[in-house]
Amino acid sequence: MADPVRLSNFFSSFDTESVITQLTAARSTVLTRLNTQITSATQQKNALADLQTKFSALLLRTKMLADVTSVSGKTATVTGAGVTAAAAPGSTTGSFTVNVTSVASGTTATGGALSAALNSSSLMNAASFATPVTAGTFTMRTATGGTATITVDPATQTLDDIVTAINGSGIGVTATIENDANGRANLLRLTSTQGAITLGTGGDTSNFLAATNLLASSGTTTRESTLGIARLSTSAKMDAATWEGGAPAGGDHFFKINGVQINYNAATDSLNDVISRINSSTAGVTARYDTQTDTIRLQQTKTGSLAIALEEDGAGGDFLSKTGLLAASQSLGSNAAYSIDGGATQYASSNTVSVNGTSVTFTAVSGGTPATVTVGSDTTTATSAITNFVAEFNGVLNAIRTATKASKDGGGVLSGDTSVRVLETNLRSMVTSTGINLSGRYWTLSEIGVSFGAVGSAVGATNELKFDAVKFKDAMAADPASVQGVLSEFKLAATLTPGGTGSIASIAGTYGGSKEGSYAITDDGAGNLTATFTPRDGTAATTTTGTITAGGTNSTLIPGVTITAAGALAAGSHTIEVAPERSSVIKRVQSFVEGLAAAGGVFQQRQSTYDKRIKDIETRFDRVSASIEAEMDLLRKKFAAMEQAQARAQTILQSISNAATQLSNSKE
Repeated sequence: MADPVRLSNFFSSFDTESVITQLTAARSTVLTRLNTQITSATQQKNALADLQTKFSALLLRTKMLADVTSVSGKTATVTGAGVTAAAAPGSTTGSFTVNVTSVASGTTATGGALSAALNSSSLMNAASFATPVTAGTFTMRTATGGTATITVDPATQTLDDIVTAINGSGIGVTATIENDANGRANLLRLTSTQGAITLGTGGDTSNFLAATNLLASSGTTTRESTLGIARLSTSAKMDAATWEGGAPAGGDHFFKINGVQINYNAATDSLNDVISRINSSTAGVTARYDTQTDTIRLQQTKTGSLAIALEEDGAGGDFLSKTGLLAASQSLGSNAAYSIDGGATQYASSNTVSVNGTSVTFTAVSGGTPATVTVGSDTTTATSAITNFVAEFNGVLNAIRTATKASKDGGGVLSGDTSVRVLETNLRSMVTSTGINLSGRYWTLSEIGVSFGAVGSAVGATNELKFDAVKFKDAMAADPASVQGVLSEFKLAATLTPGGTGSIASIAGTYGGSKEGSYAITDDGAGNLTATFTPRDGTAATTTTGTITAGGTNSTLIPGVTITAAGALAAGSHTIEVAPERSSVIKRVQSFVEGLAAAGGVFQQRQSTYDKRIKDIETRFDRVSASIEAEMDLLRKKFAAMEQAQARAQTILQSISNAATQLSNSKE
């Protein structure tokens, strides 16, 4: 509690709240300082978050560049027809010709006609027209017989009624219902004795001619439906559709195609449902309903002479029988025939083959003119990958400089943070360093065109990483494998540190982990091992356990490593170090950036530290604020008590004054 407030000449007109306000302001200077600290800590935390975002973007580009095929891509261009080609990193560069003499095909099976014959005596709106007939009129005329307009009402007329109307039209046209190719009464034929028949005019209001497939028919004195008029509805439930010979058997059933079971129920599934179920299954066929032939067609997705296996469920299901697929003759597929560079004819069951590592797909017969496939290095994609990396790298450097800039005017938010400032130095050192034990002719990024500029460059001209695309292309032309090695070559090795006191005698194998670091192994002497791996990138440690016997081995404790125990077990500890045996420059950058930007990495840990600091300051702020408020409340109470005492004193003084006056008056 601060010193008490002492006032002289206190009167009832004293402005208590004004004094409280001034005292509060005086006490609140500490709150202002705490607010400043909160603002500063928040800004620093946000700056670290921004840097983490920048480093994350750099990490993405670094990983892409560190991929084993990042600059090993190839392109394949095709001149000619009949083939397409796709090169892979392992494709041989150069050109070759492809002559396709036959394309591989898949086995097909086509069922029988599905739809029942047209019932010409039923009302047209209840008959199985593939296209529902609409009410109205249609027009016919012949060369010498005149014109007739026929009225159509599908709700009151049958097809037989329309045939009668046409035959009685008086223009010399006779209408008959004929059988289609499947022997079903399903076609409408018009025959004229008065010259060529012309069907329809712009004034027709019924679609009858289109619904009976007459409008598009050819001919002069004879016109006939181009397709069967009747078609079952493929969207209706199968037991409600007009099947030739009746719908498939009711109840839950299935059939098998190539051993894959397809379930159906005629009361709940439509033909479209079953076809869709076939196509989405793993049966390896495609199914479709052919509206021209009124049949279902199956085609094996695998090419070559592989028959389609079809089987009913044996429990009354007859879908394959009803569709005619079970008894259908299958047209076996054929193999592809082709030659490379004019050589001997080769055969393949697939239309895609590999030629010197390039995938070639046959799309059509060459027709005597072979296509030429040319494979070359994909320098465009490679150049883009390096350009993107360089841009992100420079973005990180600029972000570090901005955040840590020292200036008398305030500088960057992290101007005093040496741990952030040193990151620029570390990154520059890495990208200008030499790879570790690389196998190719190039060991540094500068040898393939990535550097901070030529030696002797002017001051300030080497602040950013630069990419010399010409130098890169020259290096790719000279030794593309070595260029890839500078970017992606990486191999870790695990080494048992001498001086261990436990049971481990030796280790062997190729380390299977992906990070540098060290394993601290504790041995209880009874065959139980505990290994704690601490990554060198600063991410969280992990722990694994395993067992071993005297003279035995363990190959599960550390990935890829076989641990051999001594002849006698002993309690103690060991250390196994994991370090690069070979490492490209970019892989070293990747490892470093991962430790900073990854989840649980350095940046995230530091942000967590700032969160704790901000919370602590906010707690202090709340505590001081509460203390000031309590002090001011106490002062208000004291001022109130003083005012009350003053009022009582004034009352007493007034009473004394009144008594004195009365006494003086009485003496007179």
